[in-house]
Amino acid sequence: MRIALALVLATGCSIDARAPEEPLARTNLLPLLGDPDVVPVGVAIAPDGKRFVLDEQRGLYRLDGDHATSIVSMSSMYPSDVPLELPVTDIVALGPDLFAVTALNDGFLLDTQAQTLTQHFCYLPGDDGSTPRVISQRTDALAYDAAAGRLWAQPRTFDAVGELQLSQVAQYDRTTGQDLQWYVMARDIHATAAVVMPDGVLVLGQGPHLLAFDPATDRPARLDDLSRYGVRSIDGLAFDALSGVLVVADGTTDEVVDLDVSRLSL
Repeated sequence: MRIALALVLATGCSIDARAPEEPLARTNLLPLLGDPDVVPVGVAIAPDGKRFVLDEQRGLYRLDGDHATSIVSMSSMYPSDVPLELPVTDIVALGPDLFAVTALNDGFLLDTQAQTLTQHFCYLPGDDGSTPRVISQRTDALAYDAAAGRLWAQPRTFDAVGELQLSQVAQYDRTTGQDLQWYVMARDIHATAAVVMPDGVLVLGQGPHLLAFDPATDRPARLDDLSRYGVRSIDGLAFDALSGVLVVADGTTDEVVDLDVSRLSL
């Protein structure tokens, strides 16, 4: 279970508190994964609608109603080309049996059919490991824009003693993994989930809030507050195109929550 941090975002406007609402569905991960200390860091939905959750300590699971099936355990999730620097932090589905996964400094392609994990994109271009690393980057938010063939991440840069130096949003080519564009954000922006909606808008999750990324500004616009659904920490976001449902993984309550998009300010 993740400890929630209270964050205040100065967006220039406020959203009125809303009465509590029940989501379309709420799935408790504790009995499904069979452990009292699960740490969900991402949720992904494949094109065929299959649903997956990534646990920081246990690996990738497929969710089928009230049952969870282990697909790739963390003990076997190690790449053959470069070292994997734990922890894993997020996941998106790119196609049947193919996912993008983020860890410290690097993004990977996970082929669950071939059971392979290969480095695909990085936050530290040019770092070949020959000299001691003086900075590190971590992204807790990854999204995939299938229409544009782009991956989005929100790297945060730290110096050698762990002090935050920079917060950014980065765009990568899905096929080559080449970084295409970097945007500097306000330092207090720390998204722990991201999703590209059907209209092409990149939506970030921070605390219980949904934020819209605007390339023209370093301050994402506040969209909605999911605390009325009992969501305390948005640690995974995915859009189910088949049902039109926004799916949220909450690392504080250890739940996966289905939300009616028509009731959200998106």
